[in-house]
Amino acid sequence: MMAVKMHSQPRGAAIEEDVPDVLVHALAQLRNCRDSMDTLILIEEHLPERLLPSLAWVASRKTFIPSVAVKTLVKYCGPLHLERGLGRSRARELQARVVC
Repeated sequence: MMAVKMHSQPRGAAIEEDVPDVLVHALAQLRNCRDSMDTLILIEEHLPERLLPSLAWVASRKTFIPSVAVKTLVKYCGPLHLERGLGRSRARELQARVVC
């Protein structure tokens, strides 16, 4: 009889592959942020936690979003939350692109 070996590998991909529909509305609100305080107020009062990594990823690729808003969003999420939401490679790419 042959022994079956099971290999486990830690999850390296994003938790949620689909981008929620509320992302468009969140991008429109993020576009109106003038400084980091406006961004923090928006994050705390209006945006759910699980949306933040996806929002940071999409906002970093848009030219009409202020860079201070993207930097604040990435710093607020932190590396572990970004990695859980985006996956390891996208989180590293985002952090390399947005130097806080």
